[in-house]
Amino acid sequence: MSKVRASDVGFCVVDGNANLIADNLVHRIREAAVDMESQVNRLYRGRQAYDLSQGTRADLDKAIEQLIYMARTLREVQSEQSKVVYLQAAE
Repeated sequence: MSKVRASDVGFCVVDGNANLIADNLVHRIREAAVDMESQVNRLYRGRQAYDLSQGTRADLDKAIEQLIYMARTLREVQSEQSKVVYLQAAE
């Protein structure tokens, strides 16, 4: 069975620009992570010194779930890239 092409199944990613999209995405994620890391560390260091409001805690839960979803999706993309696809010979 041959590998499914993104352009054959109607995705907005076409075969020729998938690398460009992935590279751009990785760059944007790294920039955002650098910007957020110091703020996350500030919250972590003071985590026992303050109480966050209920709304803020709910927003944090949503943000964590969104980050988990994106990480899971990127891991799935990554795992698909490592599979070896064999073509079945017609008998």
